[in-house]
Amino acid sequence: MSINENPASVFTMPIQIGMVVKDLDKTLENLQKIFGIGPFRVVDFPPSGNENVKRMYKGEDSDFTAKFCFFSLGNIELEIIQPISGRSIWQDHIDKKGPGLHHIKFSVPEHEPLRKHLESNGIGISQMGASVGKNAGKEWVFYDTEDKIGFAVELMNEIIK
Repeated sequence: MSINENPASVFTMPIQIGMVVKDLDKTLENLQKIFGIGPFRVVDFPPSGNENVKRMYKGEDSDFTAKFCFFSLGNIELEIIQPISGRSIWQDHIDKKGPGLHHIKFSVPEHEPLRKHLESNGIGISQMGASVGKNAGKEWVFYDTEDKIGFAVELMNEIIK
């Protein structure tokens, strides 16, 4: 069965759990102290030299910045995000709900069938952009599912030209 026939089939294999925090350094210190987790890979977004990377917030070009931490928890990646500047769904989440679970991410074979499927369920895009680093050449898209399911859904795939 293809993704066009059953777009919901992609939501069975998450690749990442994302959370947002106000203080990344303090969060990492606590994770290391309490759970013995580490070391962590921390990066700035966008990284130096990539300041013009595509970033959109609620349908408009944006210039948000953040610090990201990535850590492998077995077969799933933990992403911890500290918003730094600009309007973003990460800062919106902290302002509205405080720190905590933000999203679950899925790798998808193509964006368009899923975009149509989610839109048919009243779910639009809240933020999107181009990946950098190890995922360069891919596009990430957040869907505004927080009010319906309690967290955002992120989909990532190769950029369709």
